[in-house]
Amino acid sequence: MSDRGEGLVLAALLAGLAGMVDAIGYLHLKHLFVSYMSGNSTQLAVALGRGDFTEAAAILRLVVLFVAGAAAGQIIADSSGRWHLTAVLATVTVLLAIAAAAATRPEPMVLAMGALNASMHRAGNVGVSLTYVTGTLVKLGQGFGDFLARRAQGWDWLVQASPWAGLMVGATIGAVVHLRAGPAAAAWAPVVASGLFAAVSVAIPDPDRSSTPPARP
Repeated sequence: MSDRGEGLVLAALLAGLAGMVDAIGYLHLKHLFVSYMSGNSTQLAVALGRGDFTEAAAILRLVVLFVAGAAAGQIIADSSGRWHLTAVLATVTVLLAIAAAAATRPEPMVLAMGALNASMHRAGNVGVSLTYVTGTLVKLGQGFGDFLARRAQGWDWLVQASPWAGLMVGATIGAVVHLRAGPAAAAWAPVVASGLFAAVSVAIPDPDRSSTPPARP
């Protein structure tokens, strides 16, 4: 399998982790997100428009925590060199474990999802997104358009769907576990998954390596 192929599989798995956490957080927080900040930003704007400043403050807090987590994750990745994938995933695992031990507290979950984005930025020459998939779907649609217009040949454009598919599968698993096992037990499912990914990542080559300069999504 090519570097890009291996990277896209890894991106799908990590997006699946993000989807699992987001689904559990979404159900626990009554329709707020711990990784999908576009949705939270829209709900923040709606709350402000309705004059519900208490709800707006709660949502804004999640957005700020996510940005803080992304910043912290990037610092950890930059300081860890070729081991940045393992270092970031270990950090994510610890934060998710804190959330699970504290009865699914949203703060460490949001920090973890912000940090997760620093684990990898691309698969070969393909930029990837882990906790959000709108850009991925845009690239998929554009690739499909080029294919229909015969400006591109083959099915390479279809691989853009892998992170989206991973997120969907992970979110479905998270929802099923949350509804059947309860929030307390469900909170430990992403801890186990993240811990497993962190352990396996020791043997995974740097997912961001490429002959071209890094291009973040």
